[in-house]
Amino acid sequence: MKRIYAVLFFGISFYLLGCYYDKFNELHPLDGYVNTCDETLPDTYDSVTHVIIQLNCISCHNSDVKQGDVVLETYDQVKRYVTSGQLMGAVRHESGYQPMPPNTSLRDCDIQQLQQWIDNGMPQ
Repeated sequence: MKRIYAVLFFGISFYLLGCYYDKFNELHPLDGYVNTCDETLPDTYDSVTHVIIQLNCISCHNSDVKQGDVVLETYDQVKRYVTSGQLMGAVRHESGYQPMPPNTSLRDCDIQQLQQWIDNGMPQ
């Protein structure tokens, strides 16, 4: 009887673990982005900039929190801060701007990708 339970336990365990890892990218779509720095990604708001904002900014700059009265939930909101120079000044920790994120920095790759998006006309 113990043998049946052991086989059943291991069978279910392998099944569940196999399913989880087969679907890892679907369950955690941003994890792969965090661990890589692919500068060849299309430089559109939806493909790169939105992901950077979601990972680094949105927890403090959303319509509920509005840290510093800044909201970065939509393309138009982000574009407004880019156009004024505030976004890049803040993420580059330039003099005269409140450094963002506070107490840390964006990865160099993220800053380069944001700048590439801006240089290419901020496509949505």
